[in-house]
Amino acid sequence: MSDTAFESKVSGIFARMEQRLASRLAVEKARTDNLQSQDTRRVAFILTEAIEAELAPAVKQALASYDEAINRPMLPNERWEHQLVQKIGQAVDASIKLALTVDREAHPWKPLLTAEGPKIRARLAETAEQHFAALGKVRGRRRGAASGVPDWMVWVALFAAGLVAGLLLARLLR
Repeated sequence: MSDTAFESKVSGIFARMEQRLASRLAVEKARTDNLQSQDTRRVAFILTEAIEAELAPAVKQALASYDEAINRPMLPNERWEHQLVQKIGQAVDASIKLALTVDREAHPWKPLLTAEGPKIRARLAETAEQHFAALGKVRGRRRGAASGVPDWMVWVALFAAGLVAGLLLARLLR
């Protein structure tokens, strides 16, 4: 997969997430208005929860696209990994900005929501980093297993053993 194809696929994932988030934030804002909640922490918590709930599946989908893009055998692409982590940070910033524009008035929950941005970014970036680390472990295990006998030798030995077993079986059946 080319760089531009990967980038456009990931951008599309986050663009669709932002559309879903906009409608969900409107619903959550109406919910908090209906509760007539004066607790500013609760409003900030509800909006933070909505942002993270919409971003998490988008991050998982972007990571699946990354896995598909690097193909097999798994050869990590550090530039794509860096782009993906940056895109997650940008998506968090855009989501916080979108949540802050849900209500035009200056409410005390807005600074609380802004303060949650780096925490959300860190949690989602950690998810991506764990995924990338897991790919590295898979790659490491394959190298470790191959350090003893090369894979092609194992296949040749299995083929030869099958051939010998087939010939012996053919003689016995005659």
